[in-house]
Formats: sequence, structure tokens, C-alpha cells
Amino acid sequence: MSARRRQGRTADDGGTPPQRPVSVPALPAEDDDVVVGDQVVAAARPAPPAPPKKRAPFGSYLDKDLQRAYKARCVLLGIEMQDALEEAITDWLDKNPA
Repeated sequence: MSARRRQGRTADDGGTPPQRPVSVPALPAEDDDVVVGDQVVAAARPAPPAPPKKRAPFGSYLDKDLQRAYKARCVLLGIEMQDALEEAITDWLDKNPA
């Protein structure tokens, strides 16, 4: 009686046998924008954040309800309160020239 050899199970349940590695041709010179290997990781990194704006300190007093509504609206819109204030003051200055 001859011993039968069982093929091991693989993820594709024994599918096709492994193939020989195929040689990869060199890229032509016009494909300089193609990234490979470690360059892919470097290319996938997000750009560094822009430096913060230089802003002078500014203080004021608002009605409590107005301040709460303002803060809540900024949160809902996903913007910083100082950015919304800067926009509001800029709009006001445009509407009221000296």
C-alpha cells in the first residue's frame, strides 16, 4: 500500500500552486511622479498645519444668553469662537466704513 500525500489547506482551499516571481520592468523616465515603498508613507502624511495667526488679546462683555447662543452655534458649525468673532467684526467694518 502506498502512502497518499495530502495537500495542505490554504486560504483559497488549495487553488493554484504558487507561481515563480515575475521580474518587474524598470519604470520609464516620464513616470517620475510615481511613488513606491517608503515614499508612499511619506506622501500619505498630511501637510504640517499652518502657523497660527498672530492675534492681539481682545476682551468684551456680552449678555449671558447671547454668549451661550454664540458658543453653541460655533460648536455646531465646528469653528473656533475667535474665528467667528473675527468674521463678524470684519463684516461690521465693511458695512460701516469710516
